[in-house]
Amino acid sequence: MQKNSPIEFIRTKDYKYVEEIGQGGTGRTILIRDEIIDENFVCKKYSPYYEDDIDSYYDYFKGEIKILHTIYHKNIVRIFNYYLYPEQKTGYILMEHIKGKTIIEYLLLNPNKINDIFIQIIDGFGYLEDNNILHRDIRPENILISDDGIVKIIDFGFGKFIDFKTKNKSITLNWRYTTPDEFKKEIYDTKTEIYFIGKMFEEIITEIENIKFKYSKTISKMISPNYENRISTFFEVYRDILSETSNELEFIDLQKMIYQNFANNLTGIISSVSEKNEYRNQIDIIIRKLEELHKNSILENEIQNNNKLISIFMLGKYSFFSKKVFKVELLFQFIHLLKSVSEDKRKVILNNLWERFDTIEKKYETMRDDLPF
Repeated sequence: MQKNSPIEFIRTKDYKYVEEIGQGGTGRTILIRDEIIDENFVCKKYSPYYEDDIDSYYDYFKGEIKILHTIYHKNIVRIFNYYLYPEQKTGYILMEHIKGKTIIEYLLLNPNKINDIFIQIIDGFGYLEDNNILHRDIRPENILISDDGIVKIIDFGFGKFIDFKTKNKSITLNWRYTTPDEFKKEIYDTKTEIYFIGKMFEEIITEIENIKFKYSKTISKMISPNYENRISTFFEVYRDILSETSNELEFIDLQKMIYQNFANNLTGIISSVSEKNEYRNQIDIIIRKLEELHKNSILENEIQNNNKLISIFMLGKYSFFSKKVFKVELLFQFIHLLKSVSEDKRKVILNNLWERFDTIEKKYETMRDDLPF
């Protein structure tokens, strides 16, 4: 076989039809079964409600497949395969079958789970934001909760995009909630997504009696109709949640001392950060990278390269003091602290570090270290 020669799988793959799921603006969705591996899948056919939109939306349909095929997050529906038929301007997407209920149906039965569900949704949409993906169709029907309480964001609007020039035909403009002010300027971005998620939870809190929701202050920052006054990113929403959570958690004096020693020394070796700097928020990745750094420094008294430590937390540009000392023992103690506390406490510790980073001098031009490198 020569390089780049086509590989043809000529055997067809058969599925068994199980049941109809629904007919939406972009096509028909059914449940099918693979009897060989004994699994169900959701199959969605591309077929816009308006025939005039078939050609114009087809490229968007292919683009969505390409994007969603490259991402993976526990709170986002998985895409397993696709079949395209360009001649007929149609296609099929094979995706994860979620055994569960819509968010409202689930919370009517499990009102005590609302705070955890909210955090999972913010986590999922934060991941989409990091990957420059907009959902564009936020409503309770598109937020499923599995039987074991895991949020699954579905229906990324294949072929659906914001088209302010065809308001009478665009299915995306049939909004469930009052639209925010930026619609007058034909703007739809992450802040708009934040608004609609906030409005969805406002509806849930209103409809479900005696529900105990902890993050009402955060919701109020999300649903401001005024674009400028609204919270800007899902990362900021996440931090706002952590700030409210921190009031409920207690740390012993030893834990506070370990955190403070680490935070004081870490911020002490950073001289400035870019105004566009971002912070890493995946705690598992942070712990793994800290452990790798400690393993490579275990025979040393000091971290040999301060940049390797800072880069575990910072994703953007920054400058640092390469000659300042950071003790390996502080790193070891901080790793032990993170691994010994609950997930909620880890998040609070990380948020406190971000608060420290926020106070570091911001640079609005090319930054220089104390040494030229």
